[in-house]
Amino acid sequence: MPRLVSFFSPIVCVIALAFVALQTVRADDTPTSQPSVATGTIAVTVIDPNSVPIEKARVALYSLIDVANGDSPDAPPKPKRLARGSTDDSGKYTFESLADGQYRVTASMKGSRNRASATVSITDAQANPSITITLTPPAPPADATTAPSTMP
Repeated sequence: MPRLVSFFSPIVCVIALAFVALQTVRADDTPTSQPSVATGTIAVTVIDPNSVPIEKARVALYSLIDVANGDSPDAPPKPKRLARGSTDDSGKYTFESLADGQYRVTASMKGSRNRASATVSITDAQANPSITITLTPPAPPADATTAPSTMP
């Protein structure tokens, strides 16, 4: 019998310790200790200089500062791409399920080196900002020629 007690005694201690630790974690689990819930969105519209929507523009979302994960608000931005996509036929794309923070959105067109970007913040006061990015189309090649007119 003493062997049986000495065998189960450490097991009972470990179970009791786990139970106490579990209760301690639950007691400290308050809403103020939780990071912000990722419920924000950024609605992006990409247009050309004439305000015409650009279909299939490439858009990318970068995180600049993540205060919830320990970045100092005064820290230099450390871009990290979080998502990317393409605009629809109305030049629109929405990034969803975003936490509070500062973001940079870039836009570009396939086959072009032209890019444009905008910085936007998601806060409790403005959880669903909308931005418009104006993208300049690429210039035609220098050696492009215009077809001669057939009008008399």
